Amino acid sequence: MSKIHIALVGGQPAPVYHGIVATKPDKVVFVYSENSEDVLESLKREINIPIDEQKPLDPTDPMKILMRAKELADKYKNDDVSLNISSGLKSWSHLFGIVFDKMENAEVVYMDQNNVLWNYKTMTCSDDFDFDMHALFRLYGNPLVNYTPFEQYTEEDIKVMKEVENIRRFNVEVFNKLVTVLNKDKQNKLLSQKSGRFNIENDSSYVEWTKKNEGAGVINDVVELSLNKTGKNVTRKFVSPHALSLVFNSGWFEYKVALMLSKWDKAKEICLNCRFPSKVGLDKNEVDIIVNTGKKILFVECKTQISSSADIDKFRSVVNGYGGMGSKGLFVTDAKMSEFNDEKCKERNIIPFSIELAKQWSLAPEKALSLLLDSDLFNINTK
Repeated sequence: MSKIHIALVGGQPAPVYHGIVATKPDKVVFVYSENSEDVLESLKREINIPIDEQKPLDPTDPMKILMRAKELADKYKNDDVSLNISSGLKSWSHLFGIVFDKMENAEVVYMDQNNVLWNYKTMTCSDDFDFDMHALFRLYGNPLVNYTPFEQYTEEDIKVMKEVENIRRFNVEVFNKLVTVLNKDKQNKLLSQKSGRFNIENDSSYVEWTKKNEGAGVINDVVELSLNKTGKNVTRKFVSPHALSLVFNSGWFEYKVALMLSKWDKAKEICLNCRFPSKVGLDKNEVDIIVNTGKKILFVECKTQISSSADIDKFRSVVNGYGGMGSKGLFVTDAKMSEFNDEKCKERNIIPFSIELAKQWSLAPEKALSLLLDSDLFNINTK
């Protein structure tokens, strides 16, 4: 008797893939339509299990759907069958469920957004299987190939992060002009030049950098930042493996948040500076932090404060588009979030968190963040 897994394939590949991983079948039968053939191909690339090739199934005609269900039921009547109704069309789920629910050798299963497999025959559940975050990204056509693992950051990087945060307080406006809000030309120079310098017109403030060159044995970036305020200059030199990314583009704040998340017991893997490549080699999108919780993916957007509520909509699109319906989004700000933006996050299934507000609760920010995530992570997204 072989273990046969029949999977209904729709627009969401994740529950189909995880159903296969959880049941460990000898053979997989995919039920798909012409509209879900691309999802089928992505699934076939990720599994190394024999497949019973089937033709596309009509999405609406109940007689054709029922006929296919009965054909498969008869074909595998002497095998151990599991039917995964997590994806695919509701018409398929209903009619296939009617057929296979009556069979002694079959069980109907459902994989929820928390990657818990529910067995509707025994009314039990299981979640003891490996969750592969990188496989999920590939399934959605967005392989995560360019990122910085949290483990690569050093004690020197922690020191630089704290020093950057301190000097920023001296003159936030000038700090932002020099290293945070960069126009396209400056971003290109920062990306392409091994060393360089930015100045502010009619101001003595400046920033200059020299990138590390590991091939030549230089393992640290060197960044010097000088801020002027009412005729007084404060200058600091930052030296660490990631000093450049920590000083520029609010990297210090992103790493601060990543350090907080590293204290959370459900954070199994933390990736920073995540960039998803497009087919022409250009970045499609960037995500500040991605956390593998062992059950689902947590996307994290970090901003010292929200300048436009459109940032929330953009972030929500990234979460849904890159991680699927089961993923979660967390929006972290340094300053207190406005009531409007807080509500907008919640309306869009984004978890809002403000470090400043956590301090007002007399809680250590990392403790407050852990409590918030524990209470919200496994809630089911409705849309």
